[in-house]
Amino acid sequence: MKITNALSAPSIQHNLDSDSYYLPGSELSYQLIGKHNEGLLSLSEYLNYFDYLRVLTNKPFILDGQAGFGNPLNTYHSIQEMEKHGADIIILNDQKNPSHTNKANQIPASLNEFIGKVKAALDAHHPEYTSIWIKLDCSDQYTDEELDQRLFLISELGIKDIIIDPSTMINNSYGINIHNFNQETASITD
Repeated sequence: MKITNALSAPSIQHNLDSDSYYLPGSELSYQLIGKHNEGLLSLSEYLNYFDYLRVLTNKPFILDGQAGFGNPLNTYHSIQEMEKHGADIIILNDQKNPSHTNKANQIPASLNEFIGKVKAALDAHHPEYTSIWIKLDCSDQYTDEELDQRLFLISELGIKDIIIDPSTMINNSYGINIHNFNQETASITD
């Protein structure tokens, strides 16, 4: 599956062979305010920009749900709003809110907070319209047991796809589809 980062009309128009498009929060933050830090964007700023891109294509669009834009209640609302605006896939990461692009600033959410946000996201979305993917930004900060526990719980909740750094080795005995994330280009690769 070819996934193209889409930050502008030309990035869509010059990549018509793409299977889907991704609007990375870190790249949008850099474009709007000159800083690679998606935690500086509000949900309304992100969706306002996305609205302009959504009208350019009917192909699937992947949106960056960051750390849910707050607590589980904020996550619930954020997922509903992204779905209303035309998201096909929404990525939720495992960081404490606000999310950070710089690995040194990424703090993992507690297991209870993370699973609470995953449950809220799954309760908010309509599976016939959108999918929820989990991005394990903090996978390098977990012990093998902690990582396995998160994988087990999200698979039990019905998550089918995760995004990880390609250097992360995981035990995928849960049948989860794994997508790689290139930190340098803020892009999803398969």
